Amino acid sequence: MTFISNIENKKSSFTKNEMKACERILDNLMRVQRLSLTKMSEEINVSKTTILRFCQKIGYSGYTEFRFECIKYVNSLKNIEEKNDEKNRLITNVSQRYIDTISQFHMWLDDNDMRQIVEFIKSARIIRCIGEINSSVTCYQLRYALAMYGYNVDVLTAASEVVSIDLSTNDSDVILLISANANPESNIIKETMRLAEGCKTPIILITMNSQTSIKQKVDLAITLPSVASGNESSLLENVPIYSVFVQVLLSYLS
Repeated sequence: MTFISNIENKKSSFTKNEMKACERILDNLMRVQRLSLTKMSEEINVSKTTILRFCQKIGYSGYTEFRFECIKYVNSLKNIEEKNDEKNRLITNVSQRYIDTISQFHMWLDDNDMRQIVEFIKSARIIRCIGEINSSVTCYQLRYALAMYGYNVDVLTAASEVVSIDLSTNDSDVILLISANANPESNIIKETMRLAEGCKTPIILITMNSQTSIKQKVDLAITLPSVASGNESSLLENVPIYSVFVQVLLSYLS
């Protein structure tokens, strides 16, 4: 039973003056920490005897024990408030990071580039969405979104899958390569570049690495803002940022 619920359960046994003491003490528990019995009596205009009877009726030997338990209760509330404040700070910091990143889209995306992507998509026989690990989430999101517009989309999430479509890919297809880092040493990127070169298939790279050398080898490169700026490492995922890009792309398609 908590400190307050214990008092609430005993209220029916209080006299009028004891109820007065109860209400005035509970009205400001902080002063219990700093006031002696005599000072409390003067502060709330209730006799010391009445305060003592109130303390005893709720199960304490006297004001000293009541005061000790009251201080423990107030400190526990402070700890809860501090934990809640910390949780709120985390929520605010994370959400603000995403808001700040998304608000940069208009500075990173170019209208002509977006229209060019749309032309590639509209003229493609098959749209090959390639991306592994977290990037595969965006690939599947693109497939489901573009399917609603009647486009034929294939998702490839491993280097071996890219190798397997060698004979079924040609220059009427388009490759959407999704890779935040766009590491040229990645096996899936190596196989994608080999596939595109052999089949003369255009590649659109959608990345968050403005310095990647892959940008020089593709037909169109789109760089998006990242929740991790510069060389900073971050536990935050960039999948939500890619999701916003997908929505922007769909708005151009519609």
